[in-house]
Amino acid sequence: METNRKTVAIIVMGTIFLFLLVLLPGEAIYIYGGLSVKPGTLILLSMIVLVALIIPRAIVKFLEYERGVVLTLGKFNRIAGPGWTLIFPVVEKYFRVDLRLQTFTISPQEIVTKDKVRFLVSPEVFMNVTDPKDAILNVEDYKKAMLGYITSSLIHDCGGSTSDYIVTHMDEITHSLEERIAHIVNEPDKRWGIKILKIKLTLVRFPDRVQDAMHEKVASEQLKLAAHEKAAATKIEIDAIREAGGKLSDPAITYMYLEALDKIAKGRATKIVLPLEISSMAGTLSERLGEAAPPDELPLEIMEEYKEIIDRYDKRIKDVESKLVRKKKARG
Repeated sequence: METNRKTVAIIVMGTIFLFLLVLLPGEAIYIYGGLSVKPGTLILLSMIVLVALIIPRAIVKFLEYERGVVLTLGKFNRIAGPGWTLIFPVVEKYFRVDLRLQTFTISPQEIVTKDKVRFLVSPEVFMNVTDPKDAILNVEDYKKAMLGYITSSLIHDCGGSTSDYIVTHMDEITHSLEERIAHIVNEPDKRWGIKILKIKLTLVRFPDRVQDAMHEKVASEQLKLAAHEKAAATKIEIDAIREAGGKLSDPAITYMYLEALDKIAKGRATKIVLPLEISSMAGTLSERLGEAAPPDELPLEIMEEYKEIIDRYDKRIKDVESKLVRKKKARG
């Protein structure tokens, strides 16, 4: 408001001064061919030409997202904009500042890691200006200063870390960098007037040989994990079998033994080699039960089932033999 009042006052005083020049008494000055002009009119015409040359530079337009930091005689005067603003070229100077979100992509930087691996990294920075006055008065070039600090800090951080750490902790590296630059730009009496919203590493490129080695390492770790999981599953299976076997009784073992013989008899084999005598099994069973039963006193159910198995086995052998005889006669 005060600036507008000053502008109006200057315009009014200038208009009065122009009228005084027009009405200024004095002898006319003869120019050429009988033409004459008063000194006040000549001065007025000169001032009009001068104003016509100055006006295009004196009236400045700032858009809605722009502000102008105006210095009068080298000292900070005001923040101009948005809209049209009168700037006096001789005594005033202004700096245009963009308040919108700005994105900067730093060119790829070559870095040597702690384990002597060369790679390229390119960060992308998102920032905006929060205080135009601090951004102009406290920093010579806030964009250049911000990008320079981020680049040097990133080179220092990655140079002191191994390649594996950089690949697996990129978010932590950028987060630490954001915290440090936020502390720098917000120091009291030295604020940069900017805010760093986010820093992202858009490019992290290692040599092909290093990438292949990293892939092989990841693959070996996956195979190692799969082997551990398979071993754990096998251990669980063995424990389950051991637990189930410990709960088997002698009658159950005998039943499973006879069932195995039945399955063998149904196969293609024509001979069966018994791995265990039924009589010995029965004696062991009787001794464990405390009855000491002789071999000929086996339980009736077991003997009947065993007899059925033997009968089926004999019948199957006879069928096989008859088929062989028929084939032999057919060939003859």
